[in-house]
Amino acid sequence: MKNFLLSMMAFVTILSFNACSDSNANQDPNGKENSSSVSMKDFGKTIPTGIEEENGMLKVSFIVTAQFYEIKPTKENEKYIDMIRQAVKNETPIHVFTKSNTNEITKVEAATQEDITYFRSVFTKEVKQETNKLASVIPDLATLNSLFTKIKNQSCGSSTASSPCITFRYPVDGCYARAHKMRQILISNGYDCEKQFVYGNLKASTGTCCVAWSYHVAILVSFKNASGVTEKRIIDPSLFASGPVTDTAWRNACINSTCGSVSVSSYANTAGTVYYRSPAGSLLYDNNYINTNCVLTTFTSLSGCSPSPAPDVSACGF
Repeated sequence: MKNFLLSMMAFVTILSFNACSDSNANQDPNGKENSSSVSMKDFGKTIPTGIEEENGMLKVSFIVTAQFYEIKPTKENEKYIDMIRQAVKNETPIHVFTKSNTNEITKVEAATQEDITYFRSVFTKEVKQETNKLASVIPDLATLNSLFTKIKNQSCGSSTASSPCITFRYPVDGCYARAHKMRQILISNGYDCEKQFVYGNLKASTGTCCVAWSYHVAILVSFKNASGVTEKRIIDPSLFASGPVTDTAWRNACINSTCGSVSVSSYANTAGTVYYRSPAGSLLYDNNYINTNCVLTTFTSLSGCSPSPAPDVSACGF
């Protein structure tokens, strides 16, 4: 029973969006109330993947979610910042608390050894391939464009979308779920794909607002051009609603300088089976689309750049 409960806890908190408030979150280790006396929420036990300074704040990225979280570089937060840096270095979990309804980190606690062991078992360097007979190369441009249309028609707000729809109109978070759902559509049509992950201080424009990401992911498909030469294209209607684009054009759209300071630190291609890849190369899978469908369902009614942070998806599991 203990192992079962630990498994459920780890899967639920791996996305780190626990909406339950913590009655002791406003107290320091000595039992005294913090000077800020803010209302906190239990963000969950999760793995930070980066921390960097921007505009007087430290921006922290975590596994799975593409959103940045922030912590003030104050003396009272020094211990927490050191814990985050160490966890990034070792790619190990920490227990995080945030200020209610914001992306501000207000408290960090150490994870247990059991937590560390379990996260290491599900967050792996092992590449898992599926045994299928799907075509890896789309035969021509016409077929590629037809597949793009089928994917775009599943966008939330479209009369042709099934449930869950794909949340292209809500770019704040959920790119991991959108990409996995796009691959599922390709599979249903007899084709497979890769994915491309790009990391950095990313900002993209929807045309009406800007959104910031620590990473972004979309499907990368191969097709034969009119000369019979194989080329690759990104499909991502959240950024390009008119059709597939080159991966260079896609990455450039992820660093829109009109939205602020931007940079790409790295990018990598993975097998289509990969649900999430950390900047250090660790992988997470969602083979049964449990998390995929739950995240998309949670974000179905949303559009634009708010709310931010994105709604709680901690109950989605895997």
